[in-house]
Amino acid sequence: MKKAAIAIYSLTVFLFGCKSSVKNIENIIPNSLTEKFYWSPAEISGRQFDKAAMYLPISLDTVTELHYSQFDLGSDATILYQNNLKSIAEYNYLKFDSLTDANTERPLFIIKDVDLKIGKINFGKRNVLGFYNYGEPIVKKKNALVSENSIGTIGADIVQNKFLVISFPNQTISILDSTNTDIENYFDFEKCKIENNRIMVPIIVNGNILDFMYDTGSSLFPMMTTFNNWKEITSQKTNDTLSVTNFGNPILMVGSKSSKEINIGTNSLMDFTVYYAKDNNFDKMFEQLKCDGIIGNAFFFNKTICIDFKTKRFGIEKQSPNR
Repeated sequence: MKKAAIAIYSLTVFLFGCKSSVKNIENIIPNSLTEKFYWSPAEISGRQFDKAAMYLPISLDTVTELHYSQFDLGSDATILYQNNLKSIAEYNYLKFDSLTDANTERPLFIIKDVDLKIGKINFGKRNVLGFYNYGEPIVKKKNALVSENSIGTIGADIVQNKFLVISFPNQTISILDSTNTDIENYFDFEKCKIENNRIMVPIIVNGNILDFMYDTGSSLFPMMTTFNNWKEITSQKTNDTLSVTNFGNPILMVGSKSSKEINIGTNSLMDFTVYYAKDNNFDKMFEQLKCDGIIGNAFFFNKTICIDFKTKRFGIEKQSPNR
């Protein structure tokens, strides 16, 4: 990771989806390139959300103890947390080298030349970033949530120049170096953009194309955008509010039902709530991200998607002809 600005936005957001196709993606992707992901629940504004965040098993070098990290494509980099790592005896050998000139809100360290694995998927030797004095020590307990056994965040840097397949019905991810005819034919692909490792999906709203960042760390809100876009897309009648925090700062999110035709290619997104941050708290963030807003997971809860980080495409599994 370069020492340039590292912008990490972890906004947990929920969405709903469409029915899955009959064909099983597991038949065309090797099991050795596939790993199960786990949902972690959360209570927000007094409401329970069962699919608040995605977690993946992660390990460094030859450590055998099982730990997890949140899978967050809204983060441009994989970031480990010092306080979590320090509480694990098997990781006491790690050496943290300071990055004193990194332009971030928190002091960073780098762990050099470690073998990184997501479950059985091996990424080989690489450098991994971390936050000093961040996170909570892991306390071993029976039936702990994956979020309570987490050592950080798996960011979008891990899948650059690769093909990422997320099967929400199977609750798996697959990471490939190349595709084949079966995979290409399985998805409807749309050309998209990549900005600072993050994927920007073209969304058609009333005939206009807007770029929305797809964020696997977003599961509370189907769509989040600026106030001006919110006015254009919705009925402007508030039907939901949620109080969330962004790096410890309270943010009030205001939601209204979508009222315009919204599509990703030929796939329609219908009957969902669009949110904006009151007092335009996220407008500057969207400007920095070079996008018009954020979409998360729930549009695809019953779908399989493919993100092509090599040639910049976003794919949604094709509709079954007998549906």
